[in-house]
Amino acid sequence: MLKKLTLTLLFVTLSFAFVQGQAVEIKTYGVSDRTVAASTTDIFTVKYTGLANTGVGTTVYLAGNVIDTTFTSPKFTLLSKPGTSAATLSAAADLDEDSKVVALVVDVAGTYKIEFSDGTLSSTITINASNYLGLPTTGLSCATCHNNAEFDFVYDKWKATGHANTVKPYTDDPAGHFGNNCMRCHTTGYVAGANNNGFDDFPFVFPATLAPGNYDAMVAAYPDAMKRANVSCEACHGPGEEHVFGGAVISDNKMVTSRAASVCATCHDSGTHHAIPAQFDESGIDATEFDGRGFHGGHAAGAFVSSTDRDGCSPCHSGAGYIQWIKEGRPSDALGLPAKTAVRPQATNFNCVTCHDPHDATNPYQLRAKETKLGDGTPISFELYGTGAQCIDCHRSRRQAATYAEDIKNGSAHFGAHHGPQGDMLLGKNAPDYGIEFPSSPHAVAGGNACVDCHMAGESGVDSQGNVLKFGGHTFNMNNEEGEDNVEACAPCHGEVGETFKEKKFYINGSADLDGDGASHGLQEEVHSLLEMLATYLPKDKATGNVLIQKTADFTTAADDSLTPRTMRAGYVYFFVEEDRSFGVHNPQFTVAILKAAIEEMGGVTGINYANNELPSDYSLSQNYPNPFNPSTTIRFAVPEAGNVKVSVYDILGKEVEVLVNKDMNAGTFNVTWDASKYSSGIYFYKLQSSNFVSVKKMVLIK
Repeated sequence: MLKKLTLTLLFVTLSFAFVQGQAVEIKTYGVSDRTVAASTTDIFTVKYTGLANTGVGTTVYLAGNVIDTTFTSPKFTLLSKPGTSAATLSAAADLDEDSKVVALVVDVAGTYKIEFSDGTLSSTITINASNYLGLPTTGLSCATCHNNAEFDFVYDKWKATGHANTVKPYTDDPAGHFGNNCMRCHTTGYVAGANNNGFDDFPFVFPATLAPGNYDAMVAAYPDAMKRANVSCEACHGPGEEHVFGGAVISDNKMVTSRAASVCATCHDSGTHHAIPAQFDESGIDATEFDGRGFHGGHAAGAFVSSTDRDGCSPCHSGAGYIQWIKEGRPSDALGLPAKTAVRPQATNFNCVTCHDPHDATNPYQLRAKETKLGDGTPISFELYGTGAQCIDCHRSRRQAATYAEDIKNGSAHFGAHHGPQGDMLLGKNAPDYGIEFPSSPHAVAGGNACVDCHMAGESGVDSQGNVLKFGGHTFNMNNEEGEDNVEACAPCHGEVGETFKEKKFYINGSADLDGDGASHGLQEEVHSLLEMLATYLPKDKATGNVLIQKTADFTTAADDSLTPRTMRAGYVYFFVEEDRSFGVHNPQFTVAILKAAIEEMGGVTGINYANNELPSDYSLSQNYPNPFNPSTTIRFAVPEAGNVKVSVYDILGKEVEVLVNKDMNAGTFNVTWDASKYSSGIYFYKLQSSNFVSVKKMVLIK
């Protein structure tokens, strides 16, 4: 078996997965410098973009794969090649148990047709080899045809991107560290050892020193090479000589459009300073525990792309689907949320060009998102949430919670905010209507870039030994497979937070006991406890025991014996918090508040609510409200100093029937709820007791 491979294999494998039934398929297989450097004994000796339209002399890698079957007698065959070509296929190597790879040097211009077969199954691919043109200042070029309304003036848009200017800012900067070795990626057609009219095939001498004016001097001294300077059209689409001049050397002179990450990885996945594709390969691969680490799939693995057999899912579950949605003008439903596209492309996983538009620098980092809104109308834009607005374009609820969660007709196996409501949670918006304005933590705006501030935190993509980091950056992970947390993300605002997020406590008026069980734990554990508490009041799936908001669910242990508006609201909160997957970290105050509101409406006791931030000057015990009540009531009390506090309930005979609070508390004003569902009607007393104060009041339960 070969070493662990880059995300290119994931892209290839995913493409195979959508072919139905037993079959074989052959695809190009892109390789980065990092993959080449990882081993000196495998088949990969030079990098390759993965383009089927490639330069003469390029080493092309081709992967053959079996689908829904196993290998019996796999074979690669070079069916045809140009008459003067001496090209041959290398011996096949194993990628994994379902995939094999061969190498082919396309030594002259023309068409190469290769077959991969196994028994009676076969698949073919065509590779076109040509020469590079560059971007001449006069005569035919890409701009001749592609800089008009039909092509949305794509050439002019590209000229405003960083790719169109990858040499001058560096050769003309006397304080820089740019060198001749950098030209391999900062130019077009640089293929070592190949003669295809690329940058390296013409006379060129790198300047002895970096200084202003270098670029213009190089253009004058080396005009042919400098026509291939910068990362121009052919760098990503392949050489264009046959395409521009309509030659008959190759069978199909159309240019190639490829969204494969391997095209970007050719330059962006090398050494210690360029590790983005290698990091992206790790996205969604992390440790598995209840604290939000159970998301196996992620952008690169594409675990959820299979759901795009439904048109409405394609815009956010398929990389190609999202781009198509952008192309069609971002069709939206009545809530302003993504709607199905007129054309549904074959689903692919997410990669670089899903979020970044190679041709358009309108937005920061060439991101594709535009101003949009949550289901409740909350606006989302780069101006408000920085680059995090790109994430929220898909990571938002599919509902308007206030109305959706009130209607029992919405009960179903798919009930809830949908599987990616992180944007709503982060902003503290679009929750069920409980008649109050929920508090919200400032994570959405604290750093200026919302999601990106934490999920991409880190100064480097590699560690001190040069190993690619598996959290932060373009992994978007907050932890790795070994369970190490990227606590560096918290440091700019919170300072030292320890070694793990699970240890981090969240205090409300001095107490971290958010679930009222008498013990203070980390925020995620407290939220998990509240979530489990809420689940006890909700209907369950008869087969699995999981929460299910559907009329056919098991209501045996639920607070209501059928779907009711309060059950719908509570169910929405349950799935909102569960599918957010951060267990409170995205928005501690909001998460705790909506869980407590849901539990208390269902008749539960969540322990202590913190009434306000003002410190009282005296002890006090307020009259419960409502009073009389059925079945629950709220008791407010104030303590002016830290110490042990006990709040108990007694029946008419003076017997203690329930202890609502018994713990050390800081000074503050608090609310505690008593659920008397299991008690009979009558007069009860509640008592506040501390080392310096005792007070008793009467209340009436009427059923």
